[in-house]
Amino acid sequence: MHNGHTPRPAARGFTMIEVLVVVAMLAAMMAIMGPRFRISDSIDVQLSGMQLAQDVELSRTRALATKSDVRFVVEVLGDSGAYTAYLDVDRDGTIAETHDESVALRGVGRRPLRPRVRFGLGNASPLPNDPAGQPVGFADGRLLFNSRGLTEPLGTAGVIYLESTVNPDRVSAVAISGSGGVRLWHWRDGEWR
Repeated sequence: MHNGHTPRPAARGFTMIEVLVVVAMLAAMMAIMGPRFRISDSIDVQLSGMQLAQDVELSRTRALATKSDVRFVVEVLGDSGAYTAYLDVDRDGTIAETHDESVALRGVGRRPLRPRVRFGLGNASPLPNDPAGQPVGFADGRLLFNSRGLTEPLGTAGVIYLESTVNPDRVSAVAISGSGGVRLWHWRDGEWR
């Protein structure tokens, strides 16, 4: 006679040795594959240059949209660095570089550079139209866009260079013209492109 219960097979788990073997295999695979997924020095600097160019352009655009002055400030901090943009929120012509002025810009805030990237020219020569040839070509690392999106004092131009801390041949440059135009350059094979 059948009592309605079907016998269950014995539940079998993993032994500690099986778990350790799987973990060891995963660790070995990560050790082999991990370095292939690391961002190269060249890409690191290019991404940083693209972000910097976008943030400078955003600062200029916000100056135009709000009809207010915007100050873009570069901080060189040894082997690292950061930059911040500030909006003249009360339009009194004074930027005190406060937290409220930074937050009011909406989008840039204070942005540290990526790891392994700093302000500098590395092994690159300065851009042809850059007489200063400094890592940050603006007085005190400050760039001002007026309410018309032009640099102040009028016609102020300059370049901000980014280099890899690992490979000084990897350099990007963000050039800002006197009219506020922004252009991104990369140093490749001994020339700017």
